[in-house]
Amino acid sequence: MKTLRIAALSSVCLYAQQAPPPAIPKFDVVSIKRCKPGGPRGATSSPGRLSTGCAILADIDYVGLIQVSYNRYAGGRMNSFRVIPIEGGPDWIHSETFEIDARSDGEPSIQMMQGPMMQAILEDRFKLRIHRETRQGPVYEIILSKVSPKLKPFQAGHCIPVEAGRAAPVLAAGQRYCRNMVNPRGAVDMEGGTVSALAGLLGMALDRPVLDKTGLADPFEIHLAFAPDDPAATGPAVANPGAPPAPKASDVPGIFEAIQEQLGLKLVPAKGPVDLLVIDHIEKPSEN
Repeated sequence: MKTLRIAALSSVCLYAQQAPPPAIPKFDVVSIKRCKPGGPRGATSSPGRLSTGCAILADIDYVGLIQVSYNRYAGGRMNSFRVIPIEGGPDWIHSETFEIDARSDGEPSIQMMQGPMMQAILEDRFKLRIHRETRQGPVYEIILSKVSPKLKPFQAGHCIPVEAGRAAPVLAAGQRYCRNMVNPRGAVDMEGGTVSALAGLLGMALDRPVLDKTGLADPFEIHLAFAPDDPAATGPAVANPGAPPAPKASDVPGIFEAIQEQLGLKLVPAKGPVDLLVIDHIEKPSEN
């Protein structure tokens, strides 16, 4: 009898492991229009509806619909604070803009609409075929310096942290999510963020990915001000809306000195794994 019971339990566990994942919701109605120069920018959303405004697929900083849907919100939640280089595809994906208005009968989250549901639009209407790969390439590493880190511990309860790769917790009355923002023109503002998350944000302000090699896993309150290498940097590229204002370049050091002086850490060039999104095929959509 014991043997049969164990076999039955094993069968249940095997069935549970093989159960198909829940279906990803899709938009019921999708309208796509090619924008004229100077068209309205900025996405808006409401329950079951997403309007992208005049959005680009991939701009010069690799931010755009492809970056957001296949990286930032790839799993229907904040998946990554990093910006991943996009390779391949025709020139028009970096210049032409499209206004997408999509509606669903349900009430999916904004992260689900901007992530997996936008992927479905890009694959269906733009015939996008894309894959992700990792190569060895130039990176920066954040390491511990000879001095003790100058990192302010995060005070729990001040705000609710949002961790990459996990669903955002439900807010109670009076609560707000912690800020995790970068302005490539010279500012980082983080509440309850790890050094690993900081590395992801810094990758938006630098010419290569940044990897955390400090071994520090605790959440911190991090505020960094630096002068950008390119004063004409247009940013902000942000993980969350409301990027911090950039300081005057004359008032702050460059980013390498700022990280060492203000955080007690060090940023060094190195070779390491670099993730890429590679476009295999894409077409201009028919309008409707």
